[in-house]
Amino acid sequence: MQTDIVRLFSREWPCIVRRTVVVVLIALLAVGGLFVASTSHSYVTTPSMWPNIPPGSLIFVRSEPSYHVGEVIEFRANGLVWAHRLIGITHAGDYVTKGDNPANVPDIFVPPVTKQDVIGAVVAAPRFLGFPILAMKHPSYALHWFVTELGTAGKLAVLMIELLLFAWLLKYRRRTDAKSAMRGIVVSPTASLDKTRS
Repeated sequence: MQTDIVRLFSREWPCIVRRTVVVVLIALLAVGGLFVASTSHSYVTTPSMWPNIPPGSLIFVRSEPSYHVGEVIEFRANGLVWAHRLIGITHAGDYVTKGDNPANVPDIFVPPVTKQDVIGAVVAAPRFLGFPILAMKHPSYALHWFVTELGTAGKLAVLMIELLLFAWLLKYRRRTDAKSAMRGIVVSPTASLDKTRS
């Protein structure tokens, strides 16, 4: 009796694991979908928030009823969209912002940023998720920041990608050269008969 249970369990075990993995993946996709649906998102193109939010990060923004000093907010100013840290609110209700990059000074916008200019608070900023968009729109800039962000590992990754691309191109070229050579070698049977008759 016990061996039958063990045998049944050992036969069912892979199926149970597979089902559990599928259920967990569906749950993660549902939670991720709800998160993405409840926020707006954009990608970071400048190092103004480096090292906390480097270029190539994807930021998720949610509108809040109020914003507090210390939060990273996304807002419109001077015809652009910015994501900087809120470092103060004046008595007039103007927001004072600054990028986290140590080289930055507090932002000066004319007219000053107010609550009406704020799109929302940054609720998540996963690194590298915005790199595909950044690479499509600004390839050399994205490559520079990818290497900078990853340091030596980034340089090695880029070198490996270049070597793999070079090897693939070399293999592709050899394959097309071989096909071209094969086309040149093939002779039609009627052409060889014509030569023997003359």
